[in-house]
Amino acid sequence: MPVRKRRRWPWLLLLLTLACCCGCPAYYGMPMASQYPAKAALPQQVADLRLREDPRSTRDARQLETQMRQSHWLAEDTFAGIYHTSNGKRVTVFGGTGFRFTPSADADAEIERLKDQYALGEKQIMETGVRGRHERCAVGRTDGVGAVVCTSVDHGSITTGVFTGLSVDDSSRLLGTLRDQIVTTDG
Repeated sequence: MPVRKRRRWPWLLLLLTLACCCGCPAYYGMPMASQYPAKAALPQQVADLRLREDPRSTRDARQLETQMRQSHWLAEDTFAGIYHTSNGKRVTVFGGTGFRFTPSADADAEIERLKDQYALGEKQIMETGVRGRHERCAVGRTDGVGAVVCTSVDHGSITTGVFTGLSVDDSSRLLGTLRDQIVTTDG
């Protein structure tokens, strides 16, 4: 009686099915799990930047925080602060924490929201090097001075910075530094 050959393709099909059913959700779910939940706290100093706590800066920061709360009503927490350097550079940072399913679209929407307020030009997509984090920058003006506005959004937070006296690339790098100091994840 002839011996029947065993077919191996059903095992390969099973392995492929498992990879697709388990691997794809894990690949796309890992950024969500590692970036949410998040919390935010403004440090007194980041690199050569110091947090300003004079009455005008405090008032302006509260106003930005209120605008964030109104624009992102699902935010779990909001923050805003104004930093400065000894040589006159000013950095305004604001944002919020909370789950974001579409960070890329949220980054585009945030730049669009700020377009009129800061007379922003064309947005640029910046590379973050972090899967699930999307950053956009645009050149504009604040208080009659040239400025760069950058926003960084991931699945757990949104952080926006307004930078004076810096290039787009330098602003993007500084936003990454600020974001890493301000936003922490529980995951």
